[in-house]
Amino acid sequence: MMKVRDDLDLYKLEVFYWVAELGSFSRAADHFSLRQPTVSAHIQELESKLGSKILNRVGREVVPTPIGRVLFERAKVLLAFKRETLATLSQIQGRVEGELLLGGSNIPGEYILPPKIGAFIAKYPEVKPILRIGDSAEIVQAVLDGEVELGFIGFMGKDRRLSFQKLWKDEMVLTVPRNHPLARLKAVELESLREIGFISRENGSGTLRSFRKLLAKKGLDPERLLNVTMQLGSTEAVKQALIAGLGVSILSRTSIQRELRDGLLKTLRIQGLKLERDFYQVFHRQRSLSPVSHAFLQFVK
Repeated sequence: MMKVRDDLDLYKLEVFYWVAELGSFSRAADHFSLRQPTVSAHIQELESKLGSKILNRVGREVVPTPIGRVLFERAKVLLAFKRETLATLSQIQGRVEGELLLGGSNIPGEYILPPKIGAFIAKYPEVKPILRIGDSAEIVQAVLDGEVELGFIGFMGKDRRLSFQKLWKDEMVLTVPRNHPLARLKAVELESLREIGFISRENGSGTLRSFRKLLAKKGLDPERLLNVTMQLGSTEAVKQALIAGLGVSILSRTSIQRELRDGLLKTLRIQGLKLERDFYQVFHRQRSLSPVSHAFLQFVK
């Protein structure tokens, strides 16, 4: 039976939280700029205090035990309180510092946000950015759960607890391997996609959702129009499949600049279809943004 021998060390609790969140002792060590044995020692001391194991190894991943899952949820609440307290103190003192908790879907997260974050911390060196990348649906859920303060995603959701605001424009393009029969053309008929193997993103993808929405506006059924032969979980995976000649796809032009420059991929228009969409910022209406998040939001605008 678990018996807590003493009060909990909040720093060790924070270390445990990030080991569980990142699924790795080494990644948590990098997060804290610690040596991995130090992180392991903190976890062992915490387990000794609790009289119970809180983490298990499953393959290469580290996952919480049942008791660890309870501790993880409580730690999340405590760390959110800590961030809010520090943010309030910084606001009173007029400083921009502390953790900047951001979430980005694949295109904003991998291609747009990193240079903007770099410019921001050059201006505010006391800020520590933490960027979580997932599909748009995952980032929306992370904002709802309080795991990130600001999300940058590829569609506008309908959850009234959240505020969605247009931020950037994006062009989507039909992308094909350089040696594909279509690569010599400048444009194709929409109906011709029925005959071509199409590589799709997962259902939570903002790119996929935007493309389906554009087709629906034309009165077209995406399920009948597209011959989906493969569904992949990231833009990078789709690009590699295209380079390998496994099909065609719809991708953000932002995400394929290097491949276009190197001649690995080609793009062409779909006649009668303007492939544009918006990226949105999203945050929780009922939670006040920390000064650092508010400053970043103004910065990217």
